[in-house]
Amino acid sequence: MRIDDQTSNSYRLKRTRTVYTGFESTLITLTKSEPGNINEFVAVLQDKLDEKLEDNNPPDAPTLDQIVEG
Repeated sequence: MRIDDQTSNSYRLKRTRTVYTGFESTLITLTKSEPGNINEFVAVLQDKLDEKLEDNNPPDAPTLDQIVEG
């Protein structure tokens, strides 16, 4: 449950109940992930690389899209 605190423009969390779970089943659930779309992932990585370039000069190496597409 969250409580909107208008005076500080934030939320205060209040515990309403405690739920106990098994460690192993919880760990498996938290660490298991479904793969996403590779093109979206590559686009995010390319954007981050582009942000790091100096003076918007592209490197002399191929982009991630060119590598993935082969």
